Amino acid sequence: MSAIVKKRKVDLECRAFNPEWEKYFFTERFGQAQCLICLKTVAVLKEYNMRRHWETQHQASSFASMFAAERKEAIVKLSGNLQKSTSLFRKQTTEADKVTRTSYEVSRLLARRMKPFTDGDFIKECIMVVIDSLCPEKRSAFESVSLSPRTVCRRIEEMSDSVNDSLKTCCSNFDAFSLALDESTDMKDTTQLAIFIRGVTAALQVYEELLQLVPLHGTTTGQDIFDAVLQCVKQHSLDMSRLACVTTDSAPAMTGKKKGAAPLLMRYCEAARHTQPIHKVHCIIHKSPCAPSLPTLLMSCL
Repeated sequence: MSAIVKKRKVDLECRAFNPEWEKYFFTERFGQAQCLICLKTVAVLKEYNMRRHWETQHQASSFASMFAAERKEAIVKLSGNLQKSTSLFRKQTTEADKVTRTSYEVSRLLARRMKPFTDGDFIKECIMVVIDSLCPEKRSAFESVSLSPRTVCRRIEEMSDSVNDSLKTCCSNFDAFSLALDESTDMKDTTQLAIFIRGVTAALQVYEELLQLVPLHGTTTGQDIFDAVLQCVKQHSLDMSRLACVTTDSAPAMTGKKKGAAPLLMRYCEAARHTQPIHKVHCIIHKSPCAPSLPTLLMSCL
């Protein structure tokens, strides 16, 4: 049986750049050898590769006829130009990051204050008036901040997705959790189902968050509420075998013996061979969501 010959990977041999290779108009940048004339890089830090690049690409150029002192000055000048371009690029990147962050911060304030997305243009107009009066030399930096309605909408959606992902990650670490359900009607006569979650980790760290606000269009029976809760649980990848308690208000749609949302949820868990008992509490949700379930959660982790 022939021996297996491993292929040699020279790019993993931790080769170092030799300063003597600068005579080929090369310098080290980000761990690679880069030509100062054409800004191309070679695959491996080997003198042969740089000499071959010099002979095939720049041997006939004006740099080849330079004396040693002139060549040294040219190398220093080209290295300085490369460093300046790199510093300028980094500065532009930093300024672009600040402009983008400013756009996110203003969009976050608009969302927290529940203001229309179109107010972003008005805010920018106010900012530009202030800048023109106080520091007109910085007008270009503030003028590049995008606060159009479409941009504000996109920023808020991205922040919402980030919060949702963080909530999913937090829920995945729960050893036990409880749900609190509250149903109310908003100003536009649309029923809103607020689903709260309180969970505890193996390290006995307790978290309480608003899991989701679900609008219920049409009927609001116990089955409708149960379906909405089940869909929310699936969206957040919650393990129902870790459910310890359900807290609701005293509405018949929540607590009805046969068709209430809480009994339906308990029967669903029992049908799924839920091993631990699920506690059901009502009439105290407006005082403290999920409050009585905390001892149950702690006991579930012991």
